[in-house]
Amino acid sequence: MLGGEGDRQIYLISQGNLAVPQWVDVNPQQIEPIWRPRQLTPDYVERMRLLNILPPEEFDHEYKGELQIKRGTQDDLRKACPNAFRPGNSAIGCTLRYPASCVIYIVNDNALQALDWDIEVVLRHERAYCNGWRHPQ
Repeated sequence: MLGGEGDRQIYLISQGNLAVPQWVDVNPQQIEPIWRPRQLTPDYVERMRLLNILPPEEFDHEYKGELQIKRGTQDDLRKACPNAFRPGNSAIGCTLRYPASCVIYIVNDNALQALDWDIEVVLRHERAYCNGWRHPQ
């Protein structure tokens, strides 16, 4: 979508090899999002565990204490967790663990989509820190 006027929106419509802007009367609820999260199949989950992106099963469960989840920009995450990210790496998520609570910071949806990360994978990864997981050295 390029812009809009009332209920009319201008979209790029494919015609052969060309994308031609056209005004279209559209109901926004009928438009499907372009980005869809991956299905977390058992094979995909196992592959993510082998890469240490998803934690082992014993840490991959709901957190029993008070849990806060905060969303923000990469700059927000770098401020919230100042030493959590290596220089040059994207700030996707970080966790601050306290004795009876845990705060998870996850970058906003636009950044997650641009970096090709799924919210469910990031949330499970960060929540595992709340449950005591640490990356293998």
